[in-house]
Amino acid sequence: MAEDPEWLTALLRCMPGAAMILEGEEVKAVNAELPELFGIPRARIAGVPLTDLIVPEQQAGLAQTIERLEASDACAVRLATNFQPIQLIMRRISERLVVISARSTETEHQLSAAARGSLTHDSVTGLANRYFVLEELHRRLHRGGAQPMALIAVWIDDLDAVIEERGSRAAEQVCRQVSERLSTRLRGSDLLGRMDDRSFLALLVSDSDTDELKTVADRLRDEVSFPVEYDSTLVSFTSSVLVATIGPKPPSIDRIVSKVEAVGQKALASGGNRTEIEHL
Repeated sequence: MAEDPEWLTALLRCMPGAAMILEGEEVKAVNAELPELFGIPRARIAGVPLTDLIVPEQQAGLAQTIERLEASDACAVRLATNFQPIQLIMRRISERLVVISARSTETEHQLSAAARGSLTHDSVTGLANRYFVLEELHRRLHRGGAQPMALIAVWIDDLDAVIEERGSRAAEQVCRQVSERLSTRLRGSDLLGRMDDRSFLALLVSDSDTDELKTVADRLRDEVSFPVEYDSTLVSFTSSVLVATIGPKPPSIDRIVSKVEAVGQKALASGGNRTEIEHL
């Protein structure tokens, strides 16, 4: 009975939140909410090893957890990575099958009808959110025949001052305008997302040299920092831009994110309005 697809489907329907059925390490069946949590289409989840959905740094630990189910009726593991903050609760339901409940460990990612719109996109700008961008970065770095890549990170230097002087709605208007200005400079193969309150990250297919990238970054910083109209007046601010090239042997997602965030903190501490170039 456990191998009957209809039985698996019926079982998943009865489970709240996001859930899947695992045989060994292969995902056999998925309910409607799980693809929203992972930000990956259902067709790319079912039929693949569960470890393929997790960043490389977490795969060994997850495989060990699955193995421990051989001697245990229940096991829980929390995988808190930069792009996939989830907790997996695993329970054996037959000799061969394991049912897995998945939930976000981030408040804004709780699986509810009200939150579904923010699972993959930022509510203020409509851009992809941090988790979706980093999942896509992971996919691009690890797919076969990867194309040359570059990253562009943009920080709004004075956003805290805008909030203090003009309020949060003015800051949201600044973020929306910055996102629109950045979006108009990207191509169809590029992906732009909002990483946090004041920063944006774009993934580009690019083999441009350092001088070309710096020219692009300087121009982009000038265009982004043009004053924004709010409540019949202009809100002025500056921005900082990082352009980072990614070599043929890229570092882990953790190292990339740490490096980008360190550059952002350095730019903020030095007064902002800077252009930085890095090789990752």
